[in-house]
Amino acid sequence: MSKSANFSKIYKFYDGINSLLTLGFDKSWREKASKKLVGTKVLDLGSGTGSAEKQLVDYEVTALDPDEKMLSLNNFSNKIIGSAEALPFDDKTFDSVYCAFVWRNVSDVDKAFEEIRRVLKDGGNFVLLDMTRPLNRFTKLLHRLGTFITLHFIGIATLNFKEYRFLYTSLDKFEAPEVFLEKNNFTSFTVERMGIFGFVYLAVLKNN
Repeated sequence: MSKSANFSKIYKFYDGINSLLTLGFDKSWREKASKKLVGTKVLDLGSGTGSAEKQLVDYEVTALDPDEKMLSLNNFSNKIIGSAEALPFDDKTFDSVYCAFVWRNVSDVDKAFEEIRRVLKDGGNFVLLDMTRPLNRFTKLLHRLGTFITLHFIGIATLNFKEYRFLYTSLDKFEAPEVFLEKNNFTSFTVERMGIFGFVYLAVLKNN
């Protein structure tokens, strides 16, 4: 994960910020994403405080996150400290990898893609849910302005400006998912946009 993405100071508020930025729809979108999983063994990549616990209740979950403080609030029984770029698992360990609202915090996405494909079984799914910018120029400007005001205000009010500044800039880290996912090492993928102006995307990458 990115060294700049240190949420140890705001780990208790991280889920609340996600809910704010997704206008409260994050839980329903997590639920939708969970329905794209296959098999029973799931890696919750960037599990954090375990926000996907209810959506993944029927699976055998391994929760992985680089932040020990966030994992301390996580209720999954199998929790491991680690990063997407160096997954501490054997080849073909998981049926699915689930990653919600943390992919833009990954520092080396090429390495992360390589590692995820390595630990997935043949026919497994990498289910990726995250925020992005709208495609339309005008709505993209509105979204950029709204998130700028919201995140910088919270950063100043909570004396955690650096962390919330990072959350804002991370929204512009990648090209549109329809573009940057073309560069992955999976055999096929689909992308669906959701939310007002399409600022959230759900991608399913197949490991055949």
